Amino acid sequence: MPDHTADDLDTALADLDTFHTHFARIHARSERTWSRTADSANATHAASVIAQSRRRESVEVFRRHVLPHADRLIRAAHSAVAAMPPARHHTAWRGLIDDLGHAIGKIRSILTAPVPARRAESDATGTRDVRLWPYVLAWAERSFIISNLAKQHRPTAPPLSGEEQQRWTERALAAWQRGGLEVTDVWYSARNELISLAYLIEDDEQKVLVLVGGVGSEQMRVLGHHTGIAEAERAAPPPVPAGVLRPNFAPFQHRPSTTPVPVAELLRRVEDAQHTREVYMALLDAVEDSGHSRGLLPRLSELLARAATFADALETGQGQQTAARLTVLARQLDILTTEIESAATGLGCGVLPPHRTPHPIFHLPAPPTATPPSGPATPHTSPSARRL
Repeated sequence: MPDHTADDLDTALADLDTFHTHFARIHARSERTWSRTADSANATHAASVIAQSRRRESVEVFRRHVLPHADRLIRAAHSAVAAMPPARHHTAWRGLIDDLGHAIGKIRSILTAPVPARRAESDATGTRDVRLWPYVLAWAERSFIISNLAKQHRPTAPPLSGEEQQRWTERALAAWQRGGLEVTDVWYSARNELISLAYLIEDDEQKVLVLVGGVGSEQMRVLGHHTGIAEAERAAPPPVPAGVLRPNFAPFQHRPSTTPVPVAELLRRVEDAQHTREVYMALLDAVEDSGHSRGLLPRLSELLARAATFADALETGQGQQTAARLTVLARQLDILTTEIESAATGLGCGVLPPHRTPHPIFHLPAPPTATPPSGPATPHTSPSARRL
């Protein structure tokens, strides 16, 4: 039996969520400050001060919200994996859990180490924070694995019985065919099944369905029907950790200011995405052409149009030819913009599969066993370097 109570685990998970929220805010504030000071005369000193402040605040938030619960969270995550049907990516999950356990051991060792005599308290604290930073950062970037796994211990509602499930599944398929089923969220369960929440709209009545299997496919089944999203989320099988696009996933890596090249920010958002909504929003931001905001492609189209006007104003044969070419390219870009917007909408509601695991930070993954359980897997290489 697990050595934690439900109340204790709920408190630990709530505190871990609080740490993630605070860390993300600290990171965002630091990035904004970095971008404002990047071109100043004292940019190097400013960067040092910002990094020091970031480390100090993050360490304090970690000590307050995560460290008291770390062992409980790690045990809960391990026991959740042990209770799941075997899958090949479980080895990677266990490696990540152990990696974060290693980080906790290092953090406690650093915090309990004696302070050298005659060293100023502020200097000692700053040095300590530098040593703690890689381990705190690892928890910020990888503990979504522990959070999602530990949440597997919450109870869920039983699925609908055979006849009732068949009746609701038929209603859901009919609604899908007429466009009356709107998917609002999707994730993978511990059984490696795709779970979706969808609004079913019939005769001015709205229900939230919990679906298993590809929406609209022959394998789709209705597990339950509910009056609202919150109720459906509580009843549904909980999500396992979503996959990542790149195994060196580093959402809190410091990046230089992207103001002159906004495409870099859009690329970062796609690289860090785990759900289709983040990619959808990045694509829409690229083609946005409202009165208040203009994306990359509309600005490029405007550039081509202005260049065409300039070329035509040269009043030369070559200038007029170039103007015509630029005008055609601008129109093609307008068509491309429309196609990108359509493609973004076509992404639908999706999530990266759980076998796309990130690398551990401090340890290489264990070599595969001779007869691994069935299931998808993603190869691993050496861990990424830590950032200041």
